[in-house]
Amino acid sequence: MKNSPSAHLGVLAMLGRARAYWRPYKGLGAALVVLLLLQQAFTTGLAVSLKLIVDNVLAGTNDPPLSLILIGLTVGYVLAAGASLAGDMLESKATAAITNDVRRHLFQHLQRLGMDFYTRMPLGDILARFSSDLGVLRQGLTRRMVEGVLSVLGLLVNLPVLFYLEWRLALLTSVAVPLMVLVVGRMTPRAADATYVMKKAEGDVLNAVQENVRAQPVIKAFGLHTLAMQRFHEEIDALAKTSIRSGFLISLVGTASALGVQSVQLLITGIGAWMAFRGDMTAGSLVAFLSLLTVVSKHTYDISKRVVPALIRASSGVRRIEELLNAPVRVSDGADAARLPPLTGAVRFDDVRFGYEETPVLNGLDLEITAGQTVAVVGASGSGKSTVLNLLLRFYDVDGGAVRIDGTDVREGTLDSLRGQMGVVFQDNFLFNTSLRENIRMARLDATDDEVEEAARRAEIDALIQRLPEGYDTLAGEGGTRLSGGQRQRVAIARALLRDPVVLLLDEATSALDPATESAINDTLMRVATGRTVISVTHRLASAVGFDRIVVVDEGRVVEQGTHAELLAQGGEYARLWAKQDGFQVSADGRRARVDAERLAAIPIFSVLDRPTVDALVPRFVSEVFAADDVVFEAGDAGDRFYVVVRGKVEVVVGGEVVAHLEDGDIFGEMALLDDTTRNATIRARTQTLTISLGRDDFHELLDSSPQMMSEVEAVAGRRRTSPG
Repeated sequence: MKNSPSAHLGVLAMLGRARAYWRPYKGLGAALVVLLLLQQAFTTGLAVSLKLIVDNVLAGTNDPPLSLILIGLTVGYVLAAGASLAGDMLESKATAAITNDVRRHLFQHLQRLGMDFYTRMPLGDILARFSSDLGVLRQGLTRRMVEGVLSVLGLLVNLPVLFYLEWRLALLTSVAVPLMVLVVGRMTPRAADATYVMKKAEGDVLNAVQENVRAQPVIKAFGLHTLAMQRFHEEIDALAKTSIRSGFLISLVGTASALGVQSVQLLITGIGAWMAFRGDMTAGSLVAFLSLLTVVSKHTYDISKRVVPALIRASSGVRRIEELLNAPVRVSDGADAARLPPLTGAVRFDDVRFGYEETPVLNGLDLEITAGQTVAVVGASGSGKSTVLNLLLRFYDVDGGAVRIDGTDVREGTLDSLRGQMGVVFQDNFLFNTSLRENIRMARLDATDDEVEEAARRAEIDALIQRLPEGYDTLAGEGGTRLSGGQRQRVAIARALLRDPVVLLLDEATSALDPATESAINDTLMRVATGRTVISVTHRLASAVGFDRIVVVDEGRVVEQGTHAELLAQGGEYARLWAKQDGFQVSADGRRARVDAERLAAIPIFSVLDRPTVDALVPRFVSEVFAADDVVFEAGDAGDRFYVVVRGKVEVVVGGEVVAHLEDGDIFGEMALLDDTTRNATIRARTQTLTISLGRDDFHELLDSSPQMMSEVEAVAGRRRTSPG
């Protein structure tokens, strides 16, 4: 099924593709050809019968008898009609089977592709392969292909009969038809390329619609309907331009061929009439010849106007489908991979080097975790901490060094035997739109109902599920939307525990939850950690306090490790991160926050203020919650507020590219307190984010009475403006 996509797929290449798609159904295809031959035989017999009727019956010889001719035509009609109905049924079966084969191959390949593919391929482009691309493939390589076979059979059957009727006219016809094919062949590459460009534009429109649907809360909250319409109009205008070009070039192929067919018909009719007038051919032969010429012309027209354009359209879909099918599988079982035996959970990273798309992330990371130990991996955004879990799960393979579990390189074991002994709880846990019972059972499909419910009890979600009207049969909703964030996390924990994993991996498992829910779930996780190796990646240091060991990663290396108390005493990177995140009081629901005066004074721009002024600033900070994907402010907006991220994560976007991420304790927009300028970047929430902010007017109101203090603040700001980074 796989082929290497070329710059464009011509008609001959598409015929080769069609042969490959039809190969598993060659028996069905052969039966279809026989049925098509029966239909064509009747058409040819009807034309020959006209010659016999005109030259013999009407001339008075009645040899063969008219009754025999009519009986033969009736029998032929019945057989042809039956063949047509049977052919339609076989064609429908073949179309459904081939289409399902392509769907199956696409879906199967998607399951094998690594996470690198999904991070760079827009979802709309993937969906387009299953919808519009598959649609044009189905039309071109099945339905229109059958029409093409019928037309080719018609030409093969009828051209010899034309030579029998009048070889000179048949010779002229035989010369004209290949000339038209050559003309069509020269025109198809441009049409194929234009259609490919159009299909890519269709994918862009699909991506735009999908993004718009996901972003509706932001669009409504910020009144972005006009901007959304403007951008969508740009996308559909671009699609319209490519559609016009593609449609015109495809039509041009068919029109040029059709005009050629009509020219041949006109020429043959004129010459044939002249030959009959001179007595060089009988009237019956002329009638039969013109009748068959109409059939041949229709077949030629169908090939040029229907089949070839459909193949051109299908070529774009085939190319895009083959692009996906040829996407490399970067992580798979090696030739010598063996099933891993039951593991104890000892993990070691030996001089691991890794990067995403040539961007180094881990630079010689060394880490050893003993079996049964609970370890939290922490660090600033971009430090490489999440990559530790990605490599342990073999979502990616290392560029250098090795990841080992129980002393065995994870690449030496099969993926199923590795991941089958691990449980994972992600930050945003996806739940399928099926029952809660089946969502938990996804971790081990052969688990009994009792085992599912026991896992739920250990995740402390059983009581809540039992109170639901439909209990464990309650549907989770699309993406788990019928449950709260905390409930989704507990279902995800139950799913992970159902495997009774040797290694439990937590990837920011509670960072998106409110403080009360986060605390409760952290308590649950600590209880179920007994007897397992637990590796938790988190940017929120408060979640790491109770772990046996905390590992601090910075710039792709382990820079510190120890207990919470030991690391604070060292006064290094961990102590710096702790100081940045400490000093905030957050309400239980996670929607309000207050900053301590000591924490506020640690921010450089406030560090020169006296304590009474800092104390007066504290109540002027306003809490604000941003949902995931909400825009805090856009580049070009007026800058009049300074922000502190209390909980959550935001991304900094400059020129359409994400250049940085900010997390708990990070600040942005400080220069807005002094300068009346516009924002030079867009800030967008990646997760639900709680911030506190201070307006310029409030800041100036406090400092207007102290010119000296304002001067010192401006001096600090000036140094920060000119400092590198």
